Amino acid sequence: MSDEPQFPPIPAVGDILDRKKRFVEKKHSVIKCSACQADFLRQFKAGDFVFKKLTDEECEKCQRSKSLTLIEIYSEWIDPKKKS
Repeated sequence: MSDEPQFPPIPAVGDILDRKKRFVEKKHSVIKCSACQADFLRQFKAGDFVFKKLTDEECEKCQRSKSLTLIEIYSEWIDPKKKS
């Protein structure tokens, strides 16, 4: 008969939980221009919510200011030790 298969060791749960502490959360808002249909990304600002009409900013492409809508907000966890 053959030997038992050798599986890699399972890491301790504490190691996995400690790893999350070093990650940094980056929040982004996606904005859409209704005039030129362009989407662009910017840093999340306090007070942002989905479907918010933005009157104080301009489109990066067509420079119109009354046609921007915030369509998406998301966050991603970045590992500062990994180089992109």
